[in-house]
Amino acid sequence: MVIQKSLRKNSTKGIIMKIIAVVTGSRSEYDILSSTMLAIKNHPQLKLQVVVTGAHLSDKFGYTYKVIEKDGFKISQKIESLLSGDMLVSRAKSVGIQIMGLSGALEHLKPDIVLVAGDREEVISAAISANYLNIPVAHMCGGDTAFGSVDNNVRDATTKLSHLHFPMLPSHAERIIGMGEEKFRVHVVGHGGLDRFYSVPPLSKNQLSKQLGFDFENGPLILMIQHVLSSEYQEAEFQTRTTLSALVELGYKVIIGYPNSDVGSEIIIETIKRYCSKLNCYIYKNLPSQLFVNLLHHVDVLIGNSSCGIIEAPLLKLPVVNIGNRQKNRITSTNVIFVDFNKAGIKKAIKTALFDQEFKNKVKQCQSIYGDGHTGEKVASILNKINIDLKLLNKPNL
Repeated sequence: MVIQKSLRKNSTKGIIMKIIAVVTGSRSEYDILSSTMLAIKNHPQLKLQVVVTGAHLSDKFGYTYKVIEKDGFKISQKIESLLSGDMLVSRAKSVGIQIMGLSGALEHLKPDIVLVAGDREEVISAAISANYLNIPVAHMCGGDTAFGSVDNNVRDATTKLSHLHFPMLPSHAERIIGMGEEKFRVHVVGHGGLDRFYSVPPLSKNQLSKQLGFDFENGPLILMIQHVLSSEYQEAEFQTRTTLSALVELGYKVIIGYPNSDVGSEIIIETIKRYCSKLNCYIYKNLPSQLFVNLLHHVDVLIGNSSCGIIEAPLLKLPVVNIGNRQKNRITSTNVIFVDFNKAGIKKAIKTALFDQEFKNKVKQCQSIYGDGHTGEKVASILNKINIDLKLLNKPNL
């Protein structure tokens, strides 16, 4: 086996630089990766490369590569891969396009390590490409479990294709080791998405309201983020309509975020637009971190099925109504109410989250278990110290 050799001396300081290529394809996993990217960028012995693909390059999802650039990161390669179409085969074909594009990009960039996060198509595409190029893969957020989604299989497959693992929780680390991964490869670091909550400057509700151009000073404010579950993509329209019908009948102010670029996302977006005239609402494709983090500080309840309700919301002691099967089986705190796609049940759960004092007391006592705000620094430190040798590259078939 030929070990990729691209450690280079910094031309001005004579320091050996280890090159880390971070691959990102969506806003959701960029939020996980961004603090680590910053820590790599600022580390004296690491050099950052950023490879952008997937929904980042789509107008439909707000060209979020511009957010990466605005955050001060130079993009090394852009790989167009997101096919226009709301079919299962579109996402599968996108994986093939990404493998072709990422293989060429990594061959050109010659990084020492490829870093990915989560469970979407760009993660496994990058892992496959890097393996064939003898480049070790570092994977964040492995060992997690969810329900009824292709993302579960992609996450576990990426674990077996990875050489370093950065799980969020000790139980996730145990699961990774149980899959046959050697202990020296596994490092519990928390969830990178929490880091920004410790660093983003605060905005008052009035300041945030003015920046968004939406008055939410008076009355309960609900944030809705609802995605498609791949095994239930044919139910996307019904599920979205059910949630929005409940909100119409409740009559509260609502801020609605666009879904991920999964199969069924187009019908969700169409349904949201159709219901907009019946709601006092603000719709966004994406928000800069400062606005999104402050929005979570000021809303009264988060509804839908975003992982944000499981991972970030407990840190803010924010009530959450998780609707449907997405996020089931994940470790949760006391801030989450699980409910099925039933209009009456959704309305009842939202009212409980807003007004039930016993539940609100439980939310006040909930604990954040997914991180301490230093995930990025931990990952960068480990990447700097790890030896790139045959021990790292040659994984035993346990």
